[in-house]
Amino acid sequence: MTAIVASGSRRIDGRGVIESAFELLDHVGALEPVRLLDLANASGIPRETVRRLLQQLIAVGAVSREGNRYRLGASLLGLGARVSPERRLRVAARRPIAELAMATGAAVQLSAVIGGEAVFLDAVEARIPLGFIAEPGARVPPGTAAARAHSELVRAAPIVDAGEVLANLSCVAVAIPLGNNGAAAVSALVAERRPPLGLLAATRATGARIASLIRAPETVSAREKLTE
Repeated sequence: MTAIVASGSRRIDGRGVIESAFELLDHVGALEPVRLLDLANASGIPRETVRRLLQQLIAVGAVSREGNRYRLGASLLGLGARVSPERRLRVAARRPIAELAMATGAAVQLSAVIGGEAVFLDAVEARIPLGFIAEPGARVPPGTAAARAHSELVRAAPIVDAGEVLANLSCVAVAIPLGNNGAAAVSALVAERRPPLGLLAATRATGARIASLIRAPETVSAREKLTE
C-alpha cells in the first residue's frame, strides 16, 4: 500500500491516514457489498476522504469495486489466507464482542480450542467490573458455560450457567462453527443470579454475526476465482 504509507503522516479528523484506511477496510469487510455513502456514515470519515482512500485501496488491490459498491480485494484476501485461524477469528470478533459488551453491560469473552485445549483469545470488561477478566491465552475453566459450548457443539441453543459455577454470577455461551468440526465460543457474564432473556438473544446474534464475518472472505475469494 505504497500510496497510503507515503501519506501516512497526514491526519484525518485526528486520525492517521493508515488508521483511517484500516478502519474503512474493517467496515468494508463487515458490510460488503457496501456503498461509499454507507462507509462514510459508518466510519464518520468525510465522504470525499472516503472516496480518495478507496481509490488508493483499489489501486493496490485491497478493495474491489462493483458498480457503486465495494468489497475486499484479492490482495487483501491473499494476505488473510496466510494469517492463523485464531488470529483471523480474533480480528473478526473484535467489534462484535465489543458491541455486545456495550449493549448489555456484560463481560464478554471469546475462546477457541488451540492444541486440544479451550483457551481465551480476547475479552471485554463488564460495564461495572466483576473483579476479574479472562486473560488471552488462559485456559477456559472446565464446567463453565464457555467450556460446555466447546464440548456440546450439537446444541444450537445458548448454554446457560445460572450461578452454578460462581454464586451471583450467570453466563451465556454460544458456539461459533468454524468448519472442519472446529468451533469457537462467545460468552457473556453478568452479576445476576439468572441472565436476562435479552442477553441470550444478544449473545446468540453475536455468535451468528462472528460466524458470518469469518465465512465472508472465503465466499468472496471463491466467487472471484470462478470469474477469473
